This record gives sequence, C-alpha cells and structure tokens, in this order.
Amino acid sequence: MAVVVRSDEWDVNARLRDMGLRREGLISAIKAAVAAYSGCTANHPPIARGIMTWLAAVARLREEFLRDGFVRDDTANFSTIVHHPKMLKIAVANTDENTGHPVADPTNRSKKGELGRRAALINQLSLPFGGLAAEPEDAKLPGFSTWYLCIYVHGDTVRAELSHPTKIENGYFSDWSERLVLIDSDDGWRRALTPSSDDGDGPEFSVVVTRK
Repeated sequence: MAVVVRSDEWDVNARLRDMGLRREGLISAIKAAVAAYSGCTANHPPIARGIMTWLAAVARLREEFLRDGFVRDDTANFSTIVHHPKMLKIAVANTDENTGHPVADPTNRSKKGELGRRAALINQLSLPFGGLAAEPEDAKLPGFSTWYLCIYVHGDTVRAELSHPTKIENGYFSDWSERLVLIDSDDGWRRALTPSSDDGDGPEFSVVVTRK
C-alpha cells in the first residue's frame, strides 16, 4: 500500500490546517508527555512512564484544542478529542523507535484492543484526507477518521508524528495511509523547544512511499 509521508514543515503545517489543527498545540502535548516521562523516577513502577506520558499528552491535547472546535470524548474509555463537523478523532499512542522516520513504519508499544482494531477498520474505509466513510455495522463506532499522535520518548530522545493507521494485526499498528512527521531527530526536538516565528509555508507536495 502507498503511504503518504509528509515531513517538510510547510507541508505538514498545510495539512494540519486542513484538519483544523495547530502544530504548536501538538508540540505542546508532546512537551507535556516528555515532562511526565522525565518526572518518573526509579521508585515508580516500570509501567509508569508509559501511563504518565499518555495521560499528560491526552490532557494537554484537550487543553489546546477544545477552544478550536474539538470536544472531549471518552466513549468506551477510548479517550480522544473529536471534531464533529470534520468527522475527526485524535488519540494518543506511545510508539516505538521508528516514530518520526519517513521510511520506517512505527508501531505502538502496547497492544491495542478491539476498539483500536475497529477504529483502524473504519480508517481503512475512509476517503482520502479523513473524509466520511460508510461505517461497518459491526464496528458500532461513528464514522470518524481516527488519527494518532504517536510519541516516542527514550532518555533524551524524542520523536513524534500525527498518523492515520488503517490496519492492526495482533494488536499492533501494521499499516498507515498518511503520516505527518512532527519531530524526526534530536535537532528537530531542539527546534520544537525554541520554535521559529516562520511557519515554513510553501508549495505543497507529498512523498509517497510504496512498499514492495
């Protein structure tokens, strides 16, 4: 399957605007996740970092985007922000070291359950750019396009992207239709900590990666 990978800042920013999202709002959520990760000590249970980064990112997403027409949604304990007119959901996932690499496929660190599988199935049936799709009857979910803010934090290394999964196998993301790379390197993370006033706009094009 061909995957649209956007990694140039101006290209990502243009796509985010189409979705009603702000880069700085997503970066704020990533910063919150990193702060929560850093706040864990050796005395915390081993699973604490994953839980705390996820909790912090979800909370900050809501703080950033509820003023932009999104609403909170916790249906079946699947915590997201939702934009009803755009039929768009944004969730958070802790993902692996392939996060942010344009030619490598990230996947989640922890297994997704039935709700995540159904969300990916709906995405598989969606029109390009998150349009409305006919929802399978057995999915029992609104026909939203579900995107994930994928965050990888390990020590001082931070990578992130906003991406649209279309397939989950054995509980793990295994295919994507579109990936918006937000942080791809240590230098990218440093730039995110000291953002420029230039939004990097320019003529839009897409990089298509075709799997053999």
